Amino acid sequence: MSYINPSHPPVHASNHFAFNSLSTCASSSSSSVSNSRRCRVPHTPSAKFRSSSSPQAPIAFDSKGFPGSGMPMREIHARGEIALAQMMDRGAETITVFSQCGLRRINLVVRWPGYEHLECAFPIDVVSSSGNITRVQLAAAVTHAFARFIEKAQNEASASPEWRFGAKGLQSLAIFRFYLWYICRKMHGGLRLR
Repeated sequence: MSYINPSHPPVHASNHFAFNSLSTCASSSSSSVSNSRRCRVPHTPSAKFRSSSSPQAPIAFDSKGFPGSGMPMREIHARGEIALAQMMDRGAETITVFSQCGLRRINLVVRWPGYEHLECAFPIDVVSSSGNITRVQLAAAVTHAFARFIEKAQNEASASPEWRFGAKGLQSLAIFRFYLWYICRKMHGGLRLR
């Protein structure tokens, strides 16, 4: 059985040990854990925030040693900046795409299937007097904004039961990995979360 632990670097395949004390308990078909439980949230463009230019390269939030894996929001939410910088690939790196476009503040637009009526824009300061925001700081700001969106959504009816938040639906921040795409300059910049 293998899984990603963002606190530790991956173990090289040459160092794997073949013995598994549970090998007699589990069939070979269920012994591998992958990203098969992950699914992409359907994206529907906002009528309010249309892209005014082609999207820039995505800003990724990956665990060190696992490119393209993303990072669970619960990990970002639970950890401090120093710990996250050690766990996140290029975590301490400053994000300059916004200042290069002349932006000091952006709006993160959160849309979720079934909750389109709750479309929210959360302002995030991306340039301060101390300089550009780091990847870890941006991830924490996005996670905080998304947590606020979930708080609102849990008290609302969802038009898509499979994407509903709450006790009988998706549980808080335990479900996400993500990337950000800078999509437009309208309203001081817009981001799309995936």
